[in-house]
Amino acid sequence: MTATAIRRPSAQGLVIAACAAIALSLRGYQLARPGYLLGVTEYDDGVLFGNALRLVTGVIPYRDFAMVQPPGSMLLMVPGALLAKVTGTAWGLAVARLLTVSADTVNVVLIGVLVRHRGPLTACVACGLYAVYPDAVIAAHTFLLEPWLTMFCLAGAVLIVEGDRIAGESARRLAWGGAMFGFAAAVKVWALVPLAIAALLLAVSVRRVRPAAALAGGAALGLGLPLLPFALAAPGALARGVLIGQVVRNADGPRYLLGRLADMAALRLLPAGLPQVMLLLGVGALIVGLYAAAYPAAGRRLAPLEAYALLCAVTVSVMFLWPRLYYSHYGAFDGPFIALAVALPVGVLTARPAVRRVPGNRAAAAALPGAAAVLAATVLLAAGVLQFQAESRLRGTEVAAAADRLIPPGACVVTNDSAYTVAAGRFYSGVQGCPAMVDSFGTLFAMTSGRSSSAPPATLRPVVDLWQTALERAQYVWLTSDTAAQIPWTSQLYGYFRRHFRLIAFAWSHWSRRYVPRPGLYVRD
Repeated sequence: MTATAIRRPSAQGLVIAACAAIALSLRGYQLARPGYLLGVTEYDDGVLFGNALRLVTGVIPYRDFAMVQPPGSMLLMVPGALLAKVTGTAWGLAVARLLTVSADTVNVVLIGVLVRHRGPLTACVACGLYAVYPDAVIAAHTFLLEPWLTMFCLAGAVLIVEGDRIAGESARRLAWGGAMFGFAAAVKVWALVPLAIAALLLAVSVRRVRPAAALAGGAALGLGLPLLPFALAAPGALARGVLIGQVVRNADGPRYLLGRLADMAALRLLPAGLPQVMLLLGVGALIVGLYAAAYPAAGRRLAPLEAYALLCAVTVSVMFLWPRLYYSHYGAFDGPFIALAVALPVGVLTARPAVRRVPGNRAAAAALPGAAAVLAATVLLAAGVLQFQAESRLRGTEVAAAADRLIPPGACVVTNDSAYTVAAGRFYSGVQGCPAMVDSFGTLFAMTSGRSSSAPPATLRPVVDLWQTALERAQYVWLTSDTAAQIPWTSQLYGYFRRHFRLIAFAWSHWSRRYVPRPGLYVRD
């Protein structure tokens, strides 16, 4: 018999595939909820996809309209934006949502690739935790930055880390890994944190210039190439939007740290209050106990992979405690590092050599890995059921049918929330001079260097003038929330709006805010 033997899949491979299937099922079910594929569920996705829609028509971000994120996410969505010219913007955004679900499922696989050499139990815990991690599921419900940011960071880690050690002998791998991290930073600057930790571990473990230069050079190219064209076109606006505005807007204000910690500990689906606090303390004690028990029992220190996972988990968690603003989907960036930081000591603690170091534990050495696998599978299954139940209550907002009836195609629609015009197929206008604004929040932050509506009147004057011009050119105005935080309404601006626009649909029933229009759809009178 001369046929080549078919290689059977490894246990690790089967575990990784099963966890990826669970992740895809949870994220796919979420996207199948009413209004979640073609409706409105988020503010940010309309902005992020709208940036790409503007770019493919030749409108340059930072120069022609405000943008407060690096250009990486916009460049990723250029194919979807081009497709939207054929299918319409609603289906273009739907494709972006499907791609985001796929990217977050890939993250499960990349986590598995990082730990597959540690055996099936470690792969099960690491991949399974991220597959059911609530913040990761939330981030994957539409086109948000975190799943893509995580994917490029994990791809960089897979290239930089070889087994348990930093791949210091391969300059090519380090350069490509740096490029992945660099492009991740072009999606969101948070990627510089795990990149810096990787560089630190590389310097400690290798202590040679060439590997460090390869990593730094790759990162510079990965970040610089997507950034350079826009930096040349509008360097000041890019710096104000991406750096200065973001730092200033998060500098002052209350920070609800307990809620953030519970969120990052995957406890957001459980009742708040004392039970959540007790569980949070229990999770912290469990992780500390794992490390205290695992490595002395194994008789060794943390390997570079373990140090990388733990340092990233701690550093990113602490980083999220600083900003004034925090949203649950932010935690998706911390999720992979938390999953790795938990899974790796579990694998060490349940390995037979570690158990056998304790006298009289020969029976435990044989039974512990199986018992740990059953416990891990049970916990992950329970978490998956909770997540499924939470998703079953989700509902998005359908707007396309009403917009088709009320707004003619090609009309100039000015809105404070681009997600509505994208989902309604009314993002593009055939009217010459229709405003190109995509992000009302971002415009305010960029033009006031992050001080927003609390800025002095002189600082807000250019923003008021921008909205005055936008209203003068608009045929329809679609206001979807309390716009006082987005539009600096003055008595003159509000007066112009009241004189020239009439409410026709989507009105909120109770509204008494002075000098702030009631949310709804308005037509020029």
